[in-house]
Amino acid sequence: MFSMVAMEQSKLFEELKNPSTYGSNIKSVDVLQTHISFVALTGKYAYKVKKPVNFGFLDFSILDKRKHYCEEELRLNKRLCPDLYLDVVPFTTKNNHLEINGDGESVEYAVKMKEFPQQNIMTKLLEKDEINEENIEIICDILVDFYKKDKHTSEIDQYGMIEYIKKNTDENFEQTLSCIGSTISKDVYNFIKDTTNKFLQNKKETFQNRIQDGYIHDCHGDLHSGNIVITGKDVCIFDCIEFNKRFRYSDAASDIGFLAMDLDYQGQPYLASYLIDKYMEKSKDQDILKVLNFYKCYRAYVRGKVTGFKLDDPNIDKKDRQDIIDSAKRYFDLAQYYAKLFSRDIKKTRPFLFITSGITGTGKTTAARKIMVDYNAHMISTDMVRKELEGMDKYERHHDEYNTGLYSPEKMMQTYKKIIEKAEKTLKKNKNVVLDATFKNSELRDMAKNISQKTNSGFLILNCSCPENIVKKYLEERVKKKSISDGRWEIYLKQKDSFEPLTNNDNFVEIDISNKSYNYQINKFRQTLEKTDEV
Repeated sequence: MFSMVAMEQSKLFEELKNPSTYGSNIKSVDVLQTHISFVALTGKYAYKVKKPVNFGFLDFSILDKRKHYCEEELRLNKRLCPDLYLDVVPFTTKNNHLEINGDGESVEYAVKMKEFPQQNIMTKLLEKDEINEENIEIICDILVDFYKKDKHTSEIDQYGMIEYIKKNTDENFEQTLSCIGSTISKDVYNFIKDTTNKFLQNKKETFQNRIQDGYIHDCHGDLHSGNIVITGKDVCIFDCIEFNKRFRYSDAASDIGFLAMDLDYQGQPYLASYLIDKYMEKSKDQDILKVLNFYKCYRAYVRGKVTGFKLDDPNIDKKDRQDIIDSAKRYFDLAQYYAKLFSRDIKKTRPFLFITSGITGTGKTTAARKIMVDYNAHMISTDMVRKELEGMDKYERHHDEYNTGLYSPEKMMQTYKKIIEKAEKTLKKNKNVVLDATFKNSELRDMAKNISQKTNSGFLILNCSCPENIVKKYLEERVKKKSISDGRWEIYLKQKDSFEPLTNNDNFVEIDISNKSYNYQINKFRQTLEKTDEV
């Protein structure tokens, strides 16, 4: 008879693939694996087995510990997925054969779960562009309720303290020293490390306020799209961290920032900013942007580190090895981008005024929201202000003819003067502003530029464009939904004829939100950041 403790990983893998291990009615088994676990998919149920590994921050080296962490995994994940997680079951041996829940010696343990279709994992759905804003809102509702139900303790709160956060970041930098030159350059490593330490040193009061305001929770800890399954309107967030409470007890900003970072990584930056915007609205956590880029950097760095760990496997073929290197580099690339953003807070740079420019339906609000989130900017929209001035509900429809009624030249100028006035007041408080508006001609753009000069603020135009067929489809869908904007296809056609293009004298970045390429989007965000540094 064998012992699972002594069994080689390859032997365990083969036994888990054997259908008879799970009973006579199982015909086939598919076994997935990560660096810490095997997951056997049998059709109706999935069985997750922990590998006998010890990484310091995680210790599954002996059977009793693996059983304990199976029980913890069951307990903790029932918080968000009570129907998915079923039981902890033993693997037993009899007649030198491994079986589930038999009457022989218990030699290993597994978390028993309901199996779900792998194509319903959010990452897979993102690849097919099948995740929309409604899905994001449902996720936000679940998370806001999850954190609200969490019971605060002094033990949990202490993990929001600088010394605990720094322990995590220091560990990352120590564990990635060997990655320098392979998945991260020395310059990028040093920049992220130095900027992280400066932020922690300079923002002690900010982190203390997060504790006092009740934002430290027993969180999920591994909140990315690979751990979310979506079936229609049903969302299950599974596989939280059970093996180290230091990674789970944290600011909710670290949890939600992980998912936002992952959406950026998956080439969905505008879903990422929508996630944060809706989370702020639903949770009333208006200060999350003060620490969000820091936590997104931390999470991207962790993913780069963990991805790089896979290179230690001697059995990886050449192509997979290069894919791992490319993936890790991309995570570190994102971490650098976020570090550059929060380094602006350390430097206490002058405030910045961003404005959008473009015809209706080209994604101005979407681009403005991204700027709001990345730059902790106050977002002011003509769609909102226009109706505020008239004492109207923001969702009240006004399908006036072009240049008439609520959209007459007089009303338009009144609206622009009001958003400029609001922008000036905010800029004087040394806070960034993004104006979400058409800014269809040089007169209107100059009004914004002049106020940036008056307040000694930086100034950048986000010139939004989009393929016409996509704009048409988007506008036709928007009129069927609840929307603050009154933009329609016929308005697009009218604006197209009267829109005054930008010139080389304008400081602007071209943005096409329909381009879902990660490289396109990250380069645009880098270009925007570089422009703010130049001004």
